Amino acid sequence: MFSLSTRISGARSLWMGAALFLAVLPVAAQTFDPKMPASVPAAEGPVVEAYGLRYIEIKAGDGAPAAPGQEYTVHYTGWLRDGTKFDSSVDRGKPLQFIQGRRQVIAGWDSGFGGMKVGGKRRLFIPYQIAYGELGRGRTIPPKAELIFDVELLGVRDVPPAPAANADLNYGLADLEEHVMALAKAVPEEKYSWRPSEGVRTFQRVFLHIAYGTQLMLKMAQGTATPEELNKQIQDNSKNEEQPVNKAKVLEELTASFAALHRVLASANAVTLQHPVSLFGADITTNGELIKLETHIAEHLGQAIAYARMNGIVPPWSK
Repeated sequence: MFSLSTRISGARSLWMGAALFLAVLPVAAQTFDPKMPASVPAAEGPVVEAYGLRYIEIKAGDGAPAAPGQEYTVHYTGWLRDGTKFDSSVDRGKPLQFIQGRRQVIAGWDSGFGGMKVGGKRRLFIPYQIAYGELGRGRTIPPKAELIFDVELLGVRDVPPAPAANADLNYGLADLEEHVMALAKAVPEEKYSWRPSEGVRTFQRVFLHIAYGTQLMLKMAQGTATPEELNKQIQDNSKNEEQPVNKAKVLEELTASFAALHRVLASANAVTLQHPVSLFGADITTNGELIKLETHIAEHLGQAIAYARMNGIVPPWSK
């Protein structure tokens, strides 16, 4: 079965946004002929240019209008420009369902149903820029392939809003922050210099390692620092962790680090989270580095919990 999935570079789901418009600026200048080979059923009607593509309104629907963010139920048949049919839900007898705007389908589909009503039929002429791009897809879709679809809108329905782009990152952060801060407050100040053995971190260093490590990894996630700057901060963090400070200063540093993390997550969106970041020869995204950051906090929270148990300190949330 052919897939309309957009898991390739260059496909973006927009209703009528500027990004989609910019992606298809060359389309208007391209030579276009709605005539298809004899193997493709004829579609009569004027060609409409809208949403970065062209379409023929084969039949106007008289049902509910298709609204952005709804789930659409659609029958379709797809052809290449030479008349080769590459997929058809009609042939399978099973319509496709997708939620508009969530990048579940190619960008041309996300925008191609604007203004339709249930019962309507269209022939979509989707340029490669909002289909599968310059590379195509496997053996089915050649590079730079214009795709032609006959689509029928069978139904629309409202669905719950999509979770925020940063929802997964925020999900466990509240517990992490609450537990780190509660334990740092519960440990008596005289215990902050305690360590289980030589060569390992003290309570103080564990908590400061969380605070300073969070600030460091936020810089990594945002991709704003050079490798030289990151290396210097790593060295400075190690030195600062060893400086004798009181409990109040440790709590202040922890509070500041969590506040910085909240600010970054509050401004994150689906685009910024997928920003590529190169760290010491490894390629990752902002989202990936933020996941590592939260894992780092959890790792050293576990270390602090072990220290607390060894000293007969019961974590406040366990009482």
